[in-house]
Amino acid sequence: MKKTTLTARQHEVLAFVEEFCQQQGYPPTVREVAAAFGIQPRAADDHLSALKRKGYLRREPGRSRGLALTARSTPGVVEVPLVGQIAAGRPLLAVEQIEDSFPLPEAWTGGREVFLLRVRGESMAPTFLDGDLALVQVQSRVEPGEAAVVLVGEEATLKRVYPEAGGLVLKGDNPDFPPLRLEGAAAAAVQVLGRVVGMYRDVGKP
Repeated sequence: MKKTTLTARQHEVLAFVEEFCQQQGYPPTVREVAAAFGIQPRAADDHLSALKRKGYLRREPGRSRGLALTARSTPGVVEVPLVGQIAAGRPLLAVEQIEDSFPLPEAWTGGREVFLLRVRGESMAPTFLDGDLALVQVQSRVEPGEAAVVLVGEEATLKRVYPEAGGLVLKGDNPDFPPLRLEGAAAAAVQVLGRVVGMYRDVGKP
């Protein structure tokens, strides 16, 4: 089976499985993987299934410890998922939300959990243009004024985040777009999904 590169989280899961097998002499269960990363068993199963598809693991159906390791590919490159859409109530990097993936040097990600999100619209111009790919580090808090991907209701948007007394201001870099001010419950419901740490732009764009 042809090997492909892995996301940062998939690297972590694979390393955990390898270390667990070395220390215990048998593979972990899905629940043990989930517990190790503080995630739901379904999310752990998604990561293990991805590792199987990419040729890093074999799984024997019907056995709780049916994992088996295969050979690893060349290190130094991680496959960063491009999230097609983000919706409330779903895990951030659920399989059904991933549109594509891009191999990037591991040094670019710093070993952190990251994803790519395509910028839509001109509210963050000229810093981010429509069609750019923002590289986002998964985290739930950002410093005031940092560019972040935030979930407002059912819509993910890229804005700079400014806390203020009793609320939150989401502001773009384009002065033609007024800032979005949220208060009370509306502000509390906003979820920070990650901080923008890089950007890819087609060289053919201005």
